[in-house]
Amino acid sequence: MAQTLLALCSDTHFWPGCTQRFGGQGAQMQPWSGEIQTVLLAELAAAQPDLLFHLGDMTCGGGVFAMPDADFNRTLTTLIDEFRRLPASFYGLPGNHDSPLGQPWTVAENLLGLSPGQGCTIDSPEARLILLNAQGHDSAQIAAALPNDPTSGWVSAAELARLEADLAGAGERPVLLFVHQLLCPWQGEPEWAELYGVANRGEVLSCLERSGNVRAVFQAHAHRLDVQQRQLGEQSCWFVVQPAIIEYPMAWLELTLRPSEVQLRMRRLPLADLADDSRRSSSSDWRARRPDRRNCVIPLTM
Repeated sequence: MAQTLLALCSDTHFWPGCTQRFGGQGAQMQPWSGEIQTVLLAELAAAQPDLLFHLGDMTCGGGVFAMPDADFNRTLTTLIDEFRRLPASFYGLPGNHDSPLGQPWTVAENLLGLSPGQGCTIDSPEARLILLNAQGHDSAQIAAALPNDPTSGWVSAAELARLEADLAGAGERPVLLFVHQLLCPWQGEPEWAELYGVANRGEVLSCLERSGNVRAVFQAHAHRLDVQQRQLGEQSCWFVVQPAIIEYPMAWLELTLRPSEVQLRMRRLPLADLADDSRRSSSSDWRARRPDRRNCVIPLTM
């Protein structure tokens, strides 16, 4: 059976040479960025995916980390170059931490080959894959967030128009949507906070409801695994939150696209000691959720 293998990773938050751990109670493992990056690249190369997507927060820009601009530019450029050297077609989105403090996402977008505030669309034999850029903030929104970066997402008017056009042009293909911040709150603990969401997600969801052809939405940003099925207009849609690479469970998602379904598997990096250290530091067992959600099937046909 013909199929497309898609490797999906996010929230690497790499900073080689950093000596400090970030996140709640130091759950993120920045001092081991070099080791984690080497293992991640080896695992992705061994998996031999057809497509490789990174959903943002590749490194540690913005006010929370106070990463020097020189470190930011070097790390971001090197990581994207290394992804491009893998035997897969690489595409990415900027996350909220993929820009220097107080600046737009120009550097990341240029390196990823994106127009300002916009993503891209790829057609596989099984589905239309839309990468939606949720870092479409204008200069006033960026300034208002200082001394931090804008944490919640914003989809610009131009990106909304592109989304609507690409949904309408999908024809008979089902659509899978990929975005950094969340369009749908997760289930369970901890309590949902708006900073994790796309601030104008109502406009995005209305667009998805009108099209009626989106079968699944893959999101990042929240550093957890969550898989749920919700009603979207007259159709059912799956909403998946992607775990982070930089902290427990240190995992990426393997998506096997077939004509009638997407097989989802959570793939943990073989770094059990680092992952367990991250888990213990923040009591974050909930980041990996129930085992039955680490392997599941999402139908593409209705």
